[in-house]
Amino acid sequence: MMVNQKVTGTAVSMPLGIGIGCGISMILTLLGAGVVAKMISEEILEETAIGYGAMAIILLSSILGSVIAVNKVKKRKLQVSLLVGGGYFLLLLVMTALFFGGQYQGMGVTALLVFAGSGTVILLESREKKSSKFRKRGRMG
Repeated sequence: MMVNQKVTGTAVSMPLGIGIGCGISMILTLLGAGVVAKMISEEILEETAIGYGAMAIILLSSILGSVIAVNKVKKRKLQVSLLVGGGYFLLLLVMTALFFGGQYQGMGVTALLVFAGSGTVILLESREKKSSKFRKRGRMG
């Protein structure tokens, strides 16, 4: 189905959009980690909730980074979303190597969460937009 759309010229290049998405994901990860750390230090959350907090942060960061990148690039949504997920996962691997001495524990779960977030964006973007126009059907008979 071909849709005629007005050209607005607001789309960014694919590498720039992927970079923006990965950057947003990392910023949200750092902000989320700070919020969870503050909640644990004020005893709002127990220390046993660190893992669940990290899982929620990674999933939400992946989703929001992919949504922003897909909306910036405005084409090839599948590739953009998966590349943002892959770039975000690679950034998490690099951060683990730099700050934690390469202790890659739980990276399988992290990969699942990152690509589940990117996949969610793909599924949400692939939904067909419903038309608001009603068709009248003629009566036969």
